[in-house]
Amino acid sequence: MNPERESCLVEVLDRLLNKGAVLNADIIISVAGIPLIGVTLKAMIAGMETMLEYGIMEDWDKSSRELYASQETHLSLLPGEQILYKTFGYLREDEGLIKCWVPGVWNITSQRVILWVKTPGKVLFETPLEKLRVLRVPASHEVRKELELIYPQGSARVSLTERNEFEQALAEAARAIAAGNESELVVIG
Repeated sequence: MNPERESCLVEVLDRLLNKGAVLNADIIISVAGIPLIGVTLKAMIAGMETMLEYGIMEDWDKSSRELYASQETHLSLLPGEQILYKTFGYLREDEGLIKCWVPGVWNITSQRVILWVKTPGKVLFETPLEKLRVLRVPASHEVRKELELIYPQGSARVSLTERNEFEQALAEAARAIAAGNESELVVIG
């Protein structure tokens, strides 16, 4: 395969996902000069993040988030641990050139923050609440509300539509931990 052509294809796909394209077409099918069928086509092609940024497919996104969050998660909880808050959100994964948002259910327990992913039905991220710092990331657009979770082993970028509620649940969990022992959880808002 010609490297120049491959590069062009990558650029076209990148453009479609990040910017999108709109197709409008009117077709009239005639027989012997007599119009019989009229077809109007309207199509939009873009990545879901771009669609949501422009307010397209918001109802679908909301209903799918609610359905996803309502499904049963199979978390192995530690002795005495309980789930305090649960919401749908995303985790930013960066693997070389590939960067994507992985959807899942964020769980704040009395001891940890956990991201459960429906497919393949496993925990993708977890960290203890102790020594966890939370920073708000400036919004690149209105739809995506991001947080940076900083923990001793690294950091993770998180996107949630219910960011304020998530931060409040983290703060309440931190207060509960602080009542039992000294915690270094700091919620910056």
